[in-house]
Amino acid sequence: MNPIIKDCMLTDEQRKLIIQGIKQGKEEFQTINFSLPDTVTKKHKPFLQSDLVNTHVTKAIENNPHTQLKIYYKKAGFHPYIVIHDSIRNIFILLSKLPKNKSILNPSGYRGEFASGNLTRLAEMGISKNELYGDEIPYQDSLNLGIDNQPFGIIVCYDGSSDIVFEGALRPEQDDWIYKVDITNYINMDNNRLIPLNSYNISDIELPLKTQEEIVVKLKKS
Repeated sequence: MNPIIKDCMLTDEQRKLIIQGIKQGKEEFQTINFSLPDTVTKKHKPFLQSDLVNTHVTKAIENNPHTQLKIYYKKAGFHPYIVIHDSIRNIFILLSKLPKNKSILNPSGYRGEFASGNLTRLAEMGISKNELYGDEIPYQDSLNLGIDNQPFGIIVCYDGSSDIVFEGALRPEQDDWIYKVDITNYINMDNNRLIPLNSYNISDIELPLKTQEEIVVKLKKS
């Protein structure tokens, strides 16, 4: 794999946090699932599982602010979803359940939006357009915004009934992966082996500011 693509992939710590949230969400779903009524259409079950996964992934990230990952809540039609943003590298991460017996997701508007600039980002980082596009080099695939302003989109896919989790980045057409790797085993990674913060500068880390209300309360107590 091209080392430039590796620079856009999730870090070990990011992988472990996300997989941890996915695992906890699926475990809570299994606990609740036993008490759910056996309905005819069973529409509530798949939505509940993804909702619990999104919730636990959000909690895992919010409990580790040093990673500089931020959560945004979005909606595509009637479909609510979360977007994870690596604010240091300008990388957006989506979570998606991959349908059984499929190696790639069905094309969708919101996933296409996050994949639209992937090849442009890699080209601006130094990968040749011949390597990215082959013989069909477009005149201009998207607006050149510079590396810092050109986002890169990643999808973390999980199976609803097994432990398999993989990470990948789609081509803008959503017909193939730029890369796709199995990251299932990162849930078992020893914390001591994680590379902290990917050598980010301490000045890049946003520290939570005390609100005026918190300050007033402390003054009254003293």
